Amino acid sequence: MGPMIAKMGNREERVAKNEATSRVINEGVETAFESEPQDAFLFFICECGLEQCDRTVRITKAVYERVRSDPRQFVIFPDHLIADVEEVVSNSDPFLIVAKREGTPAEVAIKEDPRT
Repeated sequence: MGPMIAKMGNREERVAKNEATSRVINEGVETAFESEPQDAFLFFICECGLEQCDRTVRITKAVYERVRSDPRQFVIFPDHLIADVEEVVSNSDPFLIVAKREGTPAEVAIKEDPRT
């Protein structure tokens, strides 16, 4: 049982780090367009934990700021939800705003947050 728990923790940490990497890229996108109004639509990359994801989501700067108001939150596509690691905060078709569950996922998300 011990190795299984360690394996799960490693998986959760890997997923959270994938998401954190996407978030760093999206912070750069937002910075590049900082002079745009809050209602301007920008293309951000999906902040899911899937290693091979390269999809983009079109959302306003204001929505992205709302997501980023909590370091545990990310914007993803619904079919990219990893339910044991994150929970849905808001369903804003065609994307979800999710928050990392308490424990390793939340700790990594907070630690890796470029704004803190």
